[in-house]
Amino acid sequence: MSSRFKASGLITLTTDFGHVGPYVGVMKGVILSRFSKAQIVDLTNQSHVHWPAEAGFWIARSYEYFARGTVHLAVVDPGVGTDRTLLVAEGEEQVFVAPDNGLLAEVIEKTNATVRLMSADVVSQYQLPNISDTFHGRDIFGPVVAALAAGKIGPDECGPIISDFVPSGLEKPTNFNDSLNGVVITIDNFGNLITNIDAIDVAQFQTPIVELGGHKIRMAKTYGDVRPGDFLGLINSFGVLEIACSEQSASKRIGVNRGAPVKVRESVLV
Repeated sequence: MSSRFKASGLITLTTDFGHVGPYVGVMKGVILSRFSKAQIVDLTNQSHVHWPAEAGFWIARSYEYFARGTVHLAVVDPGVGTDRTLLVAEGEEQVFVAPDNGLLAEVIEKTNATVRLMSADVVSQYQLPNISDTFHGRDIFGPVVAALAAGKIGPDECGPIISDFVPSGLEKPTNFNDSLNGVVITIDNFGNLITNIDAIDVAQFQTPIVELGGHKIRMAKTYGDVRPGDFLGLINSFGVLEIACSEQSASKRIGVNRGAPVKVRESVLV
C-alpha cells in the first residue's frame, strides 16, 4: 500500500514523563540532533503514569488540530525493555508512533489507519548506539520519529502491515437499564473530571442527569451558568462529557479519581 504521508517536520510528544528530571528534554535533544529543523509540540507530558489509555484518549481527540504531515510520538510504556512491539500507524495523512500496548487503538479506529509493525531493521538503522532497557523514548522512538519527520523514511517503509494489535485498555461506554455508563478518563488542572462519554451519546437523553460519586448533577452549557461551588455537567471543548464544580475542583469535592464510574440517565427531577 503506497503512503500519502508527506512529512511536514512537525512532531508532537505525549508522555507520562512529567517535568521532574531531564527525560523530555533529552528525548527532544535526540530528535533535534538527528533533524535540527524539527518543530516539536508538547501535547502533554503529564499523561497518567503507566496508563496508556489516557494518552490515547488525548491523541484521538487532538490530532485533528494538527496539519497533515505531522508525526505524533506517544511514549507511555510500562513494558519498556520487554519483548513488546512498536507500532507505526498512518491515518488521515498523519503518522502515529507508540508501543503496542493499546495506546493507539482508538486513534487507529478513528482515522481508519494503516498499522505497521516497526521492523527490527528500521530500529537497528536509526537507534542510538547503546540502547538502555528503560528509555526507548530516547534510544529508539526519538531517532525513528526524527527520520519520519525529516522524510528520510516513509511510514510504508517501517515494517509489515498488521491487523492484530493490542486493543484499548478502556472499554467504550455502554447502555444498560436506561442509563449510559462510562468512566472518568482524566482530570485536568482545574480538577474537572473528563469522561469517555461523547456528546453524541449524551444527546440521546432529552434532559440528562449525571450520576457520579453519589451526586446527581444537572447539565449546563458552561461554568458560569451555575453559582460558584455548584456542580455541573457539560460538553467540553473536546466534545466529551465533563463534570465540573464552578470555580472549585470537582475531583476534590466529589472525592473520585480516574476510572470512577459515571452514569447518564434521563432526569426525573422536577
